[in-house]
Amino acid sequence: MKARLALKAATEGDHERVDRLFSALDLGELDDYRLFLAAQASAHLPIEAALDAAGAERIVPDWTARRRAGPLRLDLDDLGLQAPAPVAPPPIDDTASILGAVYVLEGSRLGGNLLKRSLPDIAPCRFLDTTELSRSWRKLLELLDHFLYETAQIESAARTARQVFQCFEVGGHRILDGRLA
Repeated sequence: MKARLALKAATEGDHERVDRLFSALDLGELDDYRLFLAAQASAHLPIEAALDAAGAERIVPDWTARRRAGPLRLDLDDLGLQAPAPVAPPPIDDTASILGAVYVLEGSRLGGNLLKRSLPDIAPCRFLDTTELSRSWRKLLELLDHFLYETAQIESAARTARQVFQCFEVGGHRILDGRLA
């Protein structure tokens, strides 16, 4: 089985849980968008930092262009928000774990492109803005299939991808629980 298909299958349940959690927000409302960005930041920022520390650019040549921590921090600042306490990222220390984590972050970028359409006109949206998205996604899928061809590699990438989804779920609950009740 190709790595891209294996990762999708392995993370389907995690992806659905995270989508359900954030679907409770109405991103057309600025207060809900603030909660969304804060929750995203709690997971995205430490995971991206872990990818930087692991040398993601060695595996994903255009990693620097894919990074979204800067735009996320600018959006938080525009909304008068500080980055929340970070969720501890999973261990990211080899090719498989790098690709598993990047798979989730880039998938989030795909979803963000759709979410951007529902934002109020005054909302800063650098984090959700995308350029050349379909081409960068295809490149990532090619990298997955190029580097992850053994069962153990695919399982390792899937394990990291599931842990990254769990980081977003934990971050989401930290920010959203009690505020949406």
